[in-house]
This record gives sequence, C-alpha cells and structure tokens, in this order.
Amino acid sequence: MQLSHSRAGLSALVASIALALASPAQAQSEAVTISMATQSLDAALNVVAQQSGVDILFSPADVAGQQAPALQGEMSALQAVQALIAGTPLEVVTTSSRALIVRRKESMRLALATDSPTSVAAASGVEEVVVTGTAFQNQEAVANRRRSLTIVDTLTQDDTGDLADKSLADALSRVSGVSTMQVLYGEQESQYVAVRGITPDLNYVSVDGIGMISVANQGAGQRRVDLALIPSQAARTTEVFKTFTADLDSGAIGGIINIVPYSAFEGGEKFFVDTFASYATYNDVPGGNSPGGYRDSPWGGGIKQLWSQRFGSDRQFGVVLSSVYQQRSYDETKRNPNGRAYYTATGATTTPISPDYNGYDPAPTAFVSYDFTSFVENYGGSMLLEFSPSSSWYSSLMLYDYRQREDQTTNAPTLRAFTGITDQTQTTGTLRIPDVRTTFAYDRFDTESRGAIFKTRYEFANQSRLEFRAGYNDNTFDNPENEVIYQYRPTDSYVSYDTSGDSVSFTLSDPQSMLVASNYSLLSATDVTTSAQGEAAEARLDYSLNFDADSLGWGLKAGLGLRSFDMQRDLTDTTFTSDRSSLALAAYDPNYTPWMWNYPVLWIDYDAYNASVRPNLAVNAATSAANSLSQDYSYDETVSYGYISGTYATQSTRVIAGLRADLADYSADVPFSVGGVFQNAFQHYSGDYSYLLPSLNVLHDLSDRLRLKAGYSRTLGRPAPEDLARAETRNDTTFSISRGNPNLEPRRADNVDLALEYYLDGGSGLLSLGGFVKNIKDDIYALKQEQLVGGVPYTVSTPMNANESRLRGIEFQYIENQIPGLPGFLAGKLGASVNVSRMWGEMDYVVNDVTLHVDRLLFQRDWLANGALFYKLPRGGEVRVAYNYGDEYYDGIGADPWLHRGPQQRGQLDFTVRYRVLDEWIVKLQAVNLLDDNLNLGYGEALSMRRAEMKKGLTFYFNLIYKP
Repeated sequence: MQLSHSRAGLSALVASIALALASPAQAQSEAVTISMATQSLDAALNVVAQQSGVDILFSPADVAGQQAPALQGEMSALQAVQALIAGTPLEVVTTSSRALIVRRKESMRLALATDSPTSVAAASGVEEVVVTGTAFQNQEAVANRRRSLTIVDTLTQDDTGDLADKSLADALSRVSGVSTMQVLYGEQESQYVAVRGITPDLNYVSVDGIGMISVANQGAGQRRVDLALIPSQAARTTEVFKTFTADLDSGAIGGIINIVPYSAFEGGEKFFVDTFASYATYNDVPGGNSPGGYRDSPWGGGIKQLWSQRFGSDRQFGVVLSSVYQQRSYDETKRNPNGRAYYTATGATTTPISPDYNGYDPAPTAFVSYDFTSFVENYGGSMLLEFSPSSSWYSSLMLYDYRQREDQTTNAPTLRAFTGITDQTQTTGTLRIPDVRTTFAYDRFDTESRGAIFKTRYEFANQSRLEFRAGYNDNTFDNPENEVIYQYRPTDSYVSYDTSGDSVSFTLSDPQSMLVASNYSLLSATDVTTSAQGEAAEARLDYSLNFDADSLGWGLKAGLGLRSFDMQRDLTDTTFTSDRSSLALAAYDPNYTPWMWNYPVLWIDYDAYNASVRPNLAVNAATSAANSLSQDYSYDETVSYGYISGTYATQSTRVIAGLRADLADYSADVPFSVGGVFQNAFQHYSGDYSYLLPSLNVLHDLSDRLRLKAGYSRTLGRPAPEDLARAETRNDTTFSISRGNPNLEPRRADNVDLALEYYLDGGSGLLSLGGFVKNIKDDIYALKQEQLVGGVPYTVSTPMNANESRLRGIEFQYIENQIPGLPGFLAGKLGASVNVSRMWGEMDYVVNDVTLHVDRLLFQRDWLANGALFYKLPRGGEVRVAYNYGDEYYDGIGADPWLHRGPQQRGQLDFTVRYRVLDEWIVKLQAVNLLDDNLNLGYGEALSMRRAEMKKGLTFYFNLIYKP
C-alpha cells in the first residue's frame, strides 16, 4: 500500500537536554484540543496531526473524495481520527512508533490475533517507524500552501533534515524563487537571501512575527539579515510570503521570511541528538602562517539536539530546549585577474565606446591570488517556555542566542599597475609590471544574534482573537584585522596575458625574482578593529474576528505596532609608519603554487613580523585618527504602523482588502570632513516619511483541486543605514571606494500577483503556475564609476535613487511524492519536486544628468531552478539527488555597461542517503557540490568576461542520529 503521512511540528530546531518522553501509546491517547471546520478528509487528518503531534499515515487514494465533519473539544488523536472516519469504509490502527494508520477495511490482509502494536504493524504491511524525509516535507509544504489565503511557500524540516545545508540560507535556496548571495570581498561565511530576484535588503525577516535585524556585511549596516548565522534546523517551518496583506510588515518588496519556532503544544514531545562529521576535498592552501583556531585538516563536525516536553497537572506547561555546535576548517582560493584596460592602435588607454578603441579584448591591470584558510564555529540555542491553561489562552516566552566565530587568514600575492602594452592581439598582449606585492591579513569575524520574544493570545467564543507580541533583538559584529603589505618594484619584469579561454591566463618573464625576499620592503601595516551593534525593539497588538482560513462570511482584522532600530559602528585604526625594512626579516615560503596561478609564491610570516619588525614601527597618529573616524556612524529609526483588513468568504471565494499606515522617522550622524580631512566631528541628518499602503487579495476555488489566487499590494523599501550614513572610504585590497548618500528616498513598489494551483492525489502533490509584476519607484542602486588612484583604476560606489524599476516574473512548481505509472521497483517509491522561476527586470538611472537603461535589477537573476528526485527505502530511509541552479546577477551597476559586475551563473548538485539502522538510530551520508562547481565573478553587460574565480571543492557529511 502506498502511504502518505502527516506530522506536525517535525522541527529542525536542535536541542540541548535529554529527558524521557511519554510512551508512544500514551502520545496517541493523550487528550489535546482539536478544533476544525468541515473540510476534506485528507485536510482534516493533516489538522489532527498538526494539533496533536502524532503521525497519521494514509493512502491518498483511500481518502480521496471523503468529507470530514467539524470537530471541537478535548480528545485524543485516536478519538479524533475515529470521529472523522465514522461511517466511511476506513479504519484506524496504531503502531508503537507514535503513528496512526488510516486505511480501507477490506485492505486488511491478516486478522489481528493480538492487540500488540507489533502485530498491528505487521498486519497492516507498514513498518514500525515514523516516516520522515522529503515526502513528508513536500506534503506539509503542499498542505501549508493549500491552507494559506495568499501566495506563501514554506520550508519544512524534519528532525533529521534532508540535505547537508549548513545554514537556513542554504536551505531556503531550495524554495521556489529564492536565491542566496555572499559577501564576495570579505569572503566570510555571511550569506543572505533574495526573494524573486529582489536584493536581500528588501526582504523582511522575522522570528514568530517579530522582526530580526543584522549589522550585515562586516558591520556595514544594511537591511539584509545574515542567515548563515542561523542553523538550518533552527525552525520547524520557515514561511516565505510572496504576496502581502495589511497585517504584514510594509518594509519588504521581495518577500517576507518568517521563522516559525518549534512548539511542544503544536509539535508534540520529542527528543533527538544528531552528531555529524564533515570532510572537505579542497585543502590545498598551506596553513603554516594561519593564526587563530585554524587546523590544517579537512575534517569538521558538530552536534545538534532537541528536547520538547509538556508537563503540569493539566499538561498546561510546555518547554522546548535546543542547541547546536558545529565547526570546520576550510580552504578557499579566489584568483582575480582584476581590472581591465582598453587601448588604441598606438597603445594609449581609452574606453570601449570611443572611436579610437582598437576592438581587442581588454587587458588586465592586476593579477591577485587570494588564498584563504578559515576556521568557523557556530554555536548557540534557544529556549521556549509555554503556558496554555485552556484551549482559549496561550502564552510563550522565547529566548535565543546564536553566534558565529571565524578565524580567517588571507595571503594575497599581487601583480599590479601594469603599463606599456606591446604585441597586442585580439586575445593576447605583454605589459610591464612596475609593482609586485604580497599581503597578509588576519581577521576574526565574530557575529552574534540574540533576542527575546513574548507572545500571548486569547481566543474568545465568538471566533475572535486578541494577540500581543513584544520582542527584542540584538546583533553585534566585531572584527579585529591585522594587515601587512610588502612591495617589490621591478624595473624589467613583464607579464604576457591570454584571454582566449574562459579564464585569463598569464606567463611571467622572470618569476624567480618574485621569490627573492630581499627584493621586497615593507609598504604598509595596519591594525583595524571594526565593532558594530544594532538593537531593535518591537511591540504589536492584533485583533481578529472571523478571520481564520476556514471562516465564512464577514471578518475583520486590525492592529497597531511600534518598532525602534538603533545602530552604531565604531572603527579603531592603527596605521604604522613604514620603515621600508626587508621582507627577509619575515619571509614565509609555503612551497605552494596557487590554483590557476602556475607560479610559486612568497608569503609573510606574521609571527616573525611581530617579533622582528612591528616593535620598531612608529604609529602615524594623524592617519590613524582620520581612518578611525572615517567609518564611524550612528543611525536611529522609529517606525509606527496601524492597519485594518476586512474579508468576506464563501465556500469557494475569499476577498481580503486592507489599508496600512506606515510612519517612519530617522536620523544619522556621519563623520564630517573638509577637503577629505576628517574634523573629529559629526554631521547630523534626519528625515521622515509616511505612506498609506493598500492591499487586495482574492482566492477562488475553481474546483476541489484547482485554486486561483490574485493579489495587489503597495510596499516600501527602506534605505539601508549604511547607504544614508557612510562617509567616503577607500580599500586598497579590493581597489574600491565607497560613500553614502543621506538624500536617498525610500523605494515604493506596486506588486501584482496571479497564481493557479492544482492539487494532486488528495493533497500529496502540487502543480502551480504564477506570474508577478513589481513596479518600483525611486529604486536604489550602487552606481559604479572608475577613478584612477596612483595609476590603478578604483571602483567608486555611491548609492543612488533610480528613476524607476520594473520586475516581471513567472514561477512554476511541480511536486509529486509518488510518480504514477512507474514499473517494478520504482512503483510507489520515486518522487520528484521541481521549481523554475524566470524574471525580467529593467531599471532607469541617471549619470551626469543622462538617463541610462539596464535590463536587470541589482541581485536579480533571470533564471532560478531547483530539481530533486527521491527514492523511498525500507525502514523510513531515502535516497535523494538535488540540483540547484542560479543565473548570473549584478551586484554593482556601472556608469557604463562595461562596469557592471557580479557573480556568473552557477549550479550545484547534492546527494544524500538516509537509513534507520536500528529502532532508535539513523545514519545519513551526504555529499555537497558533487560536480565541483566553482564560484565565478564576471563583468560587462552580460557578465561574460571573467574577473575572478573561487575554488570551493566538495564536502561530505556523515550523520549518526539518536531518535528514540
């Protein structure tokens, strides 16, 4: 018999304590509050499973077309199911693994000779295990989509996970229309989520409805939330809202990501421990000069735990405790043929749109190999305390604290400032090398996110509900960085380049001279500590009347709230005066040829530098003081809001109309400079804005399986604090200059959505097709312009308001847990899930009073796709193969098309197999990035010209899970 299954609260939160659970039989017979309206039987069984925390297994074919009566009151899961199937040709049997089985009576192949759970399971032909894995996750995602009144996708984790996603960001990239982006210069583990091709700064991330904040991107103060900090199993379910109603936060254009914590009342009692080891194949970078916790080893590992329990005389108290610890050492190499120069026939520099351009491929202006060694630790946990003395009243207090610490060492040999091109052809040329450098940098990135959320809800007898929430979120970032640069100025060294391949290659005229330590002298030495802290507090009150998903007739929902957000960043710089001492005092020969570099390199021994060079260096007080001020700022923001929504629902149609008032005021204090010299003073900026934001959503059931959803909303994209408050700064490692713009206006978006959803096999599968349009006024982009500094082109980035942007898209999803019509061993065993998104963007922006057009938005990918095949094994096991693809996207838009830049397209193939080896033990084997795809960066209008490649390698995981 082919079975579907439903289980509420299969959490991916991990936990810290082991206590005894109630027996399975007790779990099935415990009285809980069951409340549901008349609906299809498959949906009703899902509701019982969700409200009781008991697994319910059934065949979609057996329950198809069956209607279930309304239920209300205290009863066990077994009693509820018996009431639902009364008068049908179905029966319910129990197992010792906290599961109930619903099946047709005539399908019983054996008479039950005893009441023992083992014989019941054997007679039913069902193994005595709780079914988990992809099929469950898909089924719950489909059920959530069907219950939602708007377009909402969900990421559901079971206790043992599906793939080796290190973080919530990794896991969310498998949701339709969702992609991730990284910090591509700092290279730390930060990772952010974009929804529907909209920059991560225009998402809103919340935990149980209370907004999270982040001092993301090395304390830069952007609105993107670093979800690499949150473990992939930190939530039972993560909701991705793609259409907006008035009760949702208005500060989102891409989507709203809501992390739903695990609950002992909704998810049931459980305990598990997940231990794992990891192995990374790329471990080529020597670690002999790496400070901190880095271990020159490809091995890592960790442990995740969860304990959930209800207690008290009436089981009115609940507690969920979770924790996680994971660590790994890893290597990465980013080879960067940085910059590009266009030439005339006589060898003079020009632009590609100039009439005298010779038409040859641009020549590089630098070659850099960034070789990283990193050690990363993630640890933390959460505690949820719950109290529900009756079915009408529920209260909870959640505390969480997650921390990530990364020790990162960067060694960067650099050839730069090329001059005097000769022998140029379409793809080749020779340039003189006037400047050779070797750089050492050590960073300790320390990020912490912690918070507290209080919630209380009371449900009145007239189908109305009053809910109050209050929360506090604190996010900190600290990074002490030590950087040392030595320089060699050759007089007769040349590089010959070749652009004919996918990557730029080069040969050197005298590579041996670059390995002579005495040729190098100290150029610069700095110690910089960046500290940033953001704090947010929010309180909101919501009231609803007859506004539930199954309510009929007129309904009302209204609320108001207040949120404050404060952020400060402080930089302390110590710049030493160079004594031009020889690198021979602190040379380190790693006997290493970097990936795609083809020549041995010379690095810096930081311990030797500290012992023999640094004690003799004087501090440049003036430069240190100026640099210490250059990136300091503070930002304060207060948002108050109120909303009202009305709804009218029939058996087949629901209309929700709402209006939200959003009022914001902000202020920023920015370092003040005169002629580029900071004056140890701050300039104060302030502003405010207010908007009325309407929304309208319509849901119509064309049939029992076919549903139409449509929506319109107006939302905002608030400028990032850094965009408003950042003073001009220069980075000589990435050849970039950045500055803020205090005159930015918030974006305003009109969002239109339409989706058709078809539910397969009684709800176990989904076929959906949807489209959306977003018209964005005053969009914000980072204008990229080039400026020569010491003969080297630096990219100058300034945030600006665009005239207007537009995004259109189509989203397709297909989920089928049991592909029909398959023969033999595939029958009833093979499932699939596919989602594909296609986006078209366009943006107008102004440079020097000239309006320019680009057919893309920042961070927008044209194509996103996920595909997975999963095969069911005995004993609740599974084999799964998944592929994730993301098209290229701009992370910077230039004043000219050849200045556009960003990551090129990339795919990733992952694999996992899971099997229950004993009743209480599960084994998982996983492989990530099986095709060894690299992360590549490009530039130009189509990003087709390669500007950097990052080698990441494969990672393998072995998990041993104890789950009684």
